[in-house]
Amino acid sequence: MATRPPPPLVDDLMREIFLRVPPHDPRALVRAAAGCRSWRGIICDADFAHEYRKRHGAPPMLGFLFEELHYPRREFDEAYWVSHFVSTATFGPPACQDRPYWHALDSRHGLVLFYTPRMEEEFVVCDLLTGNQWEIHASPKCGDIMWWEWDEEDGKLERIHCNAAVLCANDRCDHLDCHGGPFRAALVGSSEDALVAHAIVYSSETGEWSDMISVQYPNCIDGCGHSAVVGNRVYVPCLESDTVLEYNIGEQKLSVIDAPFEDQDQNQPYIELMGVEDGMLFFASVLNARLYLWSMEAGPSGTAGWARRRVIELEPLLPPAAVSEKSDALPVGFAEGVSVIFLRTEDGLYTIDLNSGKCEKVHDRIHGFYLEKVMPYMSFYTGAWGRLPTSQQASRAVVGATTI
Repeated sequence: MATRPPPPLVDDLMREIFLRVPPHDPRALVRAAAGCRSWRGIICDADFAHEYRKRHGAPPMLGFLFEELHYPRREFDEAYWVSHFVSTATFGPPACQDRPYWHALDSRHGLVLFYTPRMEEEFVVCDLLTGNQWEIHASPKCGDIMWWEWDEEDGKLERIHCNAAVLCANDRCDHLDCHGGPFRAALVGSSEDALVAHAIVYSSETGEWSDMISVQYPNCIDGCGHSAVVGNRVYVPCLESDTVLEYNIGEQKLSVIDAPFEDQDQNQPYIELMGVEDGMLFFASVLNARLYLWSMEAGPSGTAGWARRRVIELEPLLPPAAVSEKSDALPVGFAEGVSVIFLRTEDGLYTIDLNSGKCEKVHDRIHGFYLEKVMPYMSFYTGAWGRLPTSQQASRAVVGATTI
């Protein structure tokens, strides 16, 4: 007996229900899309995706990337790096995978910037949701930024020694749906003698690199640190001092910002630039089982001002093994928009939701390698990208989702 299609009123009701599905649980939408043709049509509709993103605001964290150094098993083999992706949502991005010899430099606005020295094109920008990727050839102008440290034991590991940022190039974008739009890839680094800082940016709209700009600054750019983006300004941390370098892409200008840490404890370890929170630069450090958080508003001409300082006790949140005297807790990542910070401990990798205080262990593969940097991947995942065009494919997606 043939079933009748549901009346439009039912479709409207189901649309409202689907709009309320939490964005960090895309598996529920995948399952619903496999329920019937009508539901799949609702979820795969571009207008639904736009309304869904607008309702929930900041994109959810679907996972994070980090790098692991693989040491040689045989005498004449060389060490190499592998970029890993770990899903934290109920349904992972289609293009998430391990990438040997690829270096994840930055993740922002639904994009990931990789350095790929073994490929013909040295850089690749990937949209992990749609699977699209763009190859970028390094300009000869990048030579003063791209250099490597030689390791006598492991050999040349082909690891770029500069900081980088990938960002949406649409000035009017709310960054809720940046898929397929223009982007920029900025490199900020220092000369090998650490006396001059350089910056250059690639535009996907022109397919070209900008002119290199420089500033005399006797310090080294932290190539393993996080970059931060406010508008068209890129911020990168420096080593051996409490300073941040500002790269104004629009004005093609480099400025040095001295971060005022007068209230810092004398025993405070290096304070890490994590990203941006509420439009301000966000810093963090850990000392004596306490998480210290600072927010700093960067102004014109390299000026800076404090907004607030917070201290969070870690002992009530983390297990004893993670906050013991031997534990070397370190902030290694921050998910902007959802206020989730990553802490590397001897017991594994943990996330702390700064709004709710919820703590979760997201990875225990810490022993055996030094985890320096975690890059959260933020984006909405719905059926708007044509991933569920048929009932058969939707059913296969649900089978895959049940295993996550």
